Amino acid sequence: MEFITIPLTFGIGAYAFYKVIELFVRKKERLMLIDKLDTLENINTSSFNLNGVFGEVKALQNQYLTLRIGSLLMGLGLGLLIGYVIVNVSFPVAGDVSYSMLQTQSVIYGASTLLFGGMGLTGGFIAEMKIKAKK
Repeated sequence: MEFITIPLTFGIGAYAFYKVIELFVRKKERLMLIDKLDTLENINTSSFNLNGVFGEVKALQNQYLTLRIGSLLMGLGLGLLIGYVIVNVSFPVAGDVSYSMLQTQSVIYGASTLLFGGMGLTGGFIAEMKIKAKK
């Protein structure tokens, strides 16, 4: 799994840098919009709906984000646990381990983690739909 650390670290850093730049750009756009609204004299600005610009709609769209993240993390954890059990049952010898056995173990860990992570997301989606149907 060492091969993934450099791209993963770069990806997280690039995403954080993008979000910081986006934060400053959106702040500047909002301030420019407020300045433009202040310069308007003959228009009634009380009827403008600026919720989409200032982010209140976005907060409502991510209402079930914690459910999704929790389901994903539970699925990933369960996948790692199942992968660990499969590897220990399939390869009980801890002494001389060949390269092909290490590769097989890596595939088992990766496949079970991805499978159960996907199942966790699917379970979270189903739970979200049931919660939305009750409302």
